[in-house]
Amino acid sequence: MAAQAQPTLTTLYNFTGESDGYHPIAGVVIGSGGVLYGTTYSYGSFTNEGTAFSLTPPAVAGGAWTQATIQEFTGNNGVYPEGPLVIGSGVLYGTCSVGGEGGTFDGTAFSLAPPTSPGGAWTGTVLYSFGTGNWGYQPRAAMVIGKSGVLYGTTSSDPTVYALVPPAAPGGAWTEHNVHIFTGSPSDGAVPYAGVVIGKDGVLYGTTENGGSNSGEVRCFPLPRRLTPGGAWTETVLYNFYSYAGDGAEPYAGVVFNDSGVLYGTTYVGGATDHGTVFSLTPPASPGGVWTETILYSFAGGSDGANPEASVVIGRHGVLYGTTNTGGTSNLGTIFSLTPPASPGDSWTEAVLHSFSGGADGARPIAPVAIGSGGVLYGNTELGGSYPCGGQNNGCGTVFSLTP
Repeated sequence: MAAQAQPTLTTLYNFTGESDGYHPIAGVVIGSGGVLYGTTYSYGSFTNEGTAFSLTPPAVAGGAWTQATIQEFTGNNGVYPEGPLVIGSGVLYGTCSVGGEGGTFDGTAFSLAPPTSPGGAWTGTVLYSFGTGNWGYQPRAAMVIGKSGVLYGTTSSDPTVYALVPPAAPGGAWTEHNVHIFTGSPSDGAVPYAGVVIGKDGVLYGTTENGGSNSGEVRCFPLPRRLTPGGAWTETVLYNFYSYAGDGAEPYAGVVFNDSGVLYGTTYVGGATDHGTVFSLTPPASPGGVWTETILYSFAGGSDGANPEASVVIGRHGVLYGTTNTGGTSNLGTIFSLTPPASPGDSWTEAVLHSFSGGADGARPIAPVAIGSGGVLYGNTELGGSYPCGGQNNGCGTVFSLTP
């Protein structure tokens, strides 16, 4: 039998810290023709406030990918994009955690429309400036697109789940509504760093980084939750984490779900050695029942990785793929896979697909990967690469592909 090919990581682009920006922390999305879109947290031609970029694959295999800066964030249109972009009908949607119109500087939701002719400029539009209307500001997560083009997201300060409703006529104003305001009470949660996902019948699922029924403990424990539409939205807490029992804690990332409605996510800490976990939440057999949480894997903090900040993605045969911020052979992060058991009752199998070295391959992947054609994984690293930034040799960050 032929030996199984080893995973191969390829650095597609090294950020220079000039007009292309640096410190890409939000991950990439895959558009038409395999073009990658993403953001950088810092810098641009005239500011130090971030960019949006495209990365176009070469016409000939093995050639260089082509980077283009399609938006610079300068203040009124936002500052410091932290969440991944989302694509709807060719238009990119995203958030900035700071900046905005109206003098509030509390963050923005924006769109980027592609050029109408080849080589033209992208058109950036501020859909909403937080702090100018309803409760909630500093959106740090990606938005998700629901029915009729409604955008749903979260804010981390005065924490909320919000909806942005598009105008009835082109050129009109978008309308922001609060779906849920978190109170931090024992029956509620606080600080949703991640966004939400849309499940069956429009139900929203997400996590909060802290809050919940264990708020009297030394640390506050997070809550996976769902919000059900229909008149007033109804919040249901699905699970409270208990890190002292070997459970996870602090799920900075959100959740994803498979065709059976099982939710998967990560916790930054907790687990057997307090280096984080991958967990599942299985829905009850009958309505109103209890969701079942299972720790699929506890990171040991060594070569297997540690402290995942990003959620997982689901590949073929139910394999989960993700990143860890630390751990690995150089303690600079990993890309990992988690394979379901062949038989019920067996353990999931974790494999490190790549350990980052801090050199040309990058360092500190804190965003999720995206799955492209042929199962190729695409992502970025906050640090590493070929260029120093800010007078320090920690690198400006990279975009990579990995063939499992």
